[in-house]
Amino acid sequence: MKNASRIGAWLLVAAALPVSAADLSQVGTLAQEEFRRLSQDLGAAFSYKGVTPATPLGIAGFDVGIEATLTRMQDSSVFARAGAGGTSDLVIPKFHVHKGLWGGFDIGAFIAGARDVDAALFGAELRYAIVDDGIATPAVGMRLSGSRATGTGDLRIGTAALDVMVSKRFAIVTPYLGGGAVRVESSVRGAPLADESFTKGRMFAGVNLNLLTTNFALEAEKMGGNTSYSAKLGLRF
Repeated sequence: MKNASRIGAWLLVAAALPVSAADLSQVGTLAQEEFRRLSQDLGAAFSYKGVTPATPLGIAGFDVGIEATLTRMQDSSVFARAGAGGTSDLVIPKFHVHKGLWGGFDIGAFIAGARDVDAALFGAELRYAIVDDGIATPAVGMRLSGSRATGTGDLRIGTAALDVMVSKRFAIVTPYLGGGAVRVESSVRGAPLADESFTKGRMFAGVNLNLLTTNFALEAEKMGGNTSYSAKLGLRF
């Protein structure tokens, strides 16, 4: 837990540091295979990450926090040729909020700015707890989510995902895990590149620590060949 906390603290600090963002102005010059590899990297980075357990919040519940996600790029050289520099890690700071509804439903949304590219990002989710967190049973839920990037010039990229999650609350600690599939769709306007559409499987695991006045969550995800780490600090009640 100590090492995980250090990773989370580093992510949140790194997200707050100023960087010189680059654009993706050269994406239209890529070969088709290079464009697909770029789409895989960006799809993994931009896809919705809940960073919250399956346990429903309830009608009065909120989960609000600042968040950062670091995704390992599989092909930094293609990233550089697209005009965004040769970074091997893409860090995305976010503001994330979840709200509990009736009947085991929760909704969530985030807004973000990609630090290493000149892009804005937003996403939303609808989650349903099939089984609530009980004394002897874990919470089991399904999540439908989507995300979209804007400000990326001629590049258009969005994702949609369906995941199954399970979590179990132990006093102030709630570990969780899940898996599902992410659909990525990308295109480049005004370039001789075919649209890319593909589906990648993913697995993720995390832990939520609720200290009443502070909530801290960590999550690790594997999507295709990309690994992402997320940390969130805020309030959950």
